Parts: sequence; structure tokens; C-alpha cells
Amino acid sequence: MSDYVVRFVNARIGYDEPVIRDIVLGIPRSSLTTILGPNGSGKTTLLRAIIRYARIFGGYVYIDGKSIDEVPIRDLPRYISYSPAEIYSQMALTVLDVVMSSRNGNGWVSKDDAIKALRYLGIDNIVNRRFDELSTGQKRLVLIARALASGAPLLLMDEPTSNLDLGNKYRVIHALRRIVNDKGVTVIAASHDIDLALASDWVVALRNGEVMAMGHPSDVISEGVLSELYGVNVKVISVDGHRLIYVPETLQGGSP
Repeated sequence: MSDYVVRFVNARIGYDEPVIRDIVLGIPRSSLTTILGPNGSGKTTLLRAIIRYARIFGGYVYIDGKSIDEVPIRDLPRYISYSPAEIYSQMALTVLDVVMSSRNGNGWVSKDDAIKALRYLGIDNIVNRRFDELSTGQKRLVLIARALASGAPLLLMDEPTSNLDLGNKYRVIHALRRIVNDKGVTVIAASHDIDLALASDWVVALRNGEVMAMGHPSDVISEGVLSELYGVNVKVISVDGHRLIYVPETLQGGSP
């Protein structure tokens, strides 16, 4: 894949000091891309660099061929919608309020666009529910609707499937997959979830701020890469063409 919507070229990224060092990678346009890696690998920092929440100490980050430094912060909502792992609020926001809190260009998402996004994901029946009273799975779908309603061509998702049961996890994966296929947008998800990575078009394996592997899931989701990435003895088996991941041995020093 050569048409990259986001590129990092020798980029050093972090906060008080670099967390990611001299990284080189590309994110294909109109793809579902998973940034896969253990805790502290720099996944969220990578997303935050794209929205200029993290500091770029050196190198370059490009969006649509433009250096991120050339894009005024006020114009970022035209290109990008960022969905955090959670939205914390002391206010009793409804689902509609949350979706309409997203930027759409230089303005805010309209009520019609918010309801349209909720309907697309099949959750318009909860439009007037309080967000803080929803299940975790419902909240995640609302956050995806919020990103979708922005109309941005690039959606950034931080841990979209974390803490979900199996059913809700696959509903979220299906929603992201459908958005990419139907809308032609680019979705970049920072995640621990190997199932999400397997459903993606492109996977970047990140460890200690460095790219270990990058490419199609069939190339990256391998025993060698995963074992090195997570520091455990990982086995990959295939059942009816589907890959299953498991750790066959008790970790030394851990509990059985």
C-alpha cells in the first residue's frame, strides 16, 4: 500500500521527553489500521501526535502530504476526529449531547447529523438516554457515532474495544469495519486487541516506542512477532481459517 494518509518520518514524539524515537511508518488511506502493542509502548502518544496533543521533538508527521505543523489547530477538525477511551463528565449529558459535542469543520455537529450517525450504527433508540447510565458497549458505540458525525475523513480511536464482553467487542469491530467499507474514511485504532488487529487492513506492532513490524494482519499477527511484542510464548492456531491466539505455558514467576 503506497497511498498513505498519515506518515511518520524519523519522528521523535512525547511529552517532557520523547516516548517514541525515530519512528518511520505509514497509515494507508481508507483503511482500518490497528496500532498494536503492550502497555507503555506509545500507542496513545502516536495518536495524540496527529492531533498535536503530544510534542514532536524531531522528524516529521504528515497528513495528506502536509506537515502537521502547517495545519492550524483550528483546522484539525476538518481532517480528524479523535475518540478517547472514555468521556468523563460531571454533567448529565444525553447521548445526543455527547454526539453533538463533536466538531464539524469550524462548527459543531448538528442535531440532524448526530441522529443520522446514531441511526447508521443502529442506536438512535437511545438518543435521549443519559450517557453515564449506558453500558460500556453502548458508550463505545456512541463515541464512534460522535466521531462519525464529525464528517472527518480520519477517525482516531483510543482502545475502542477495551473492557467489552465478546458480543459488544464484535459489535464495535463490525461498526468500525463497516464505516471504513461504506464511507471510505481512515480509522486508526490504538489497541491491545488482537481480534481487532485481525479484522484490520493494516497493523503496526509497536514496542518501546519503536515499530517491530508493519503490514497486513497475516504478516504481523504471527507467533514470532506476538511472542516478542508481549514477552510471552504465544501460539497461533487456525480453526476453519480463523486464527486463534493462546499462551500455552504458565508465565514464569506468575500464578498458574
